[in-house]
Amino acid sequence: MSLHPSEASQPKQPLRPKVRLPSLKGGLALFLALLLLIWLALPLVPEGTGLRFGTGYRIFFTAMTLLGTLFFWFLGKERIPYPRGPAGVLISLTAVYLVTIGLLVLAGVVYPQFQRPQPAGAAAQEAAGRGKDLFWSDNVGCFRCHSAGGRGGARGPDLTQVASRAGARVAGLTADQYLLEKVSAGMTYRFTVPEYAPMMPPFGQILSEEQIGDLVAYLLSLEGE
Repeated sequence: MSLHPSEASQPKQPLRPKVRLPSLKGGLALFLALLLLIWLALPLVPEGTGLRFGTGYRIFFTAMTLLGTLFFWFLGKERIPYPRGPAGVLISLTAVYLVTIGLLVLAGVVYPQFQRPQPAGAAAQEAAGRGKDLFWSDNVGCFRCHSAGGRGGARGPDLTQVASRAGARVAGLTADQYLLEKVSAGMTYRFTVPEYAPMMPPFGQILSEEQIGDLVAYLLSLEGE
């Protein structure tokens, strides 16, 4: 069969390979499953394990999951430029490694994931230390009326052994419960020491609940002094 001269003179067009569009269904399903794990399951990890998965870490894991999904999606594409030599492969692998490790280290420094559970005794000692600072500070001024360990004023009761007698002040209240209520209410509290004129301000209107708790922790620590 002879070709027409005009057909023979035309160059043949190379056949274009069919571009296969990658399927996103599997990747999207995995991405959504990981999102549910990150945002619903991780917050349920008990604090006693020492693991912390705060909002910062969950955002970081979400970003890493998205990047991983996009990475495998791009791998499904056909026309991906390959490095021209071993040096290009080594540079690409090194760059990916450094970026990945750098992001993980940065996230670990800014938002520590692992926290050693603090012993209860250590937490109580820290609270008592903060309460001691408040007791002897000029702003709160408990020492102006009360003494502790042989120092302080005499217009109010000596608080050196207050932990041993506070539980007997009001029926049904333990020592820490009584001290919390007494410090918060001040002179308006239902119980006042008969030998002293009520003059203590209601610290519940002056200090925060945490500060009052620290003061009580310090007063309870005076039992052995």
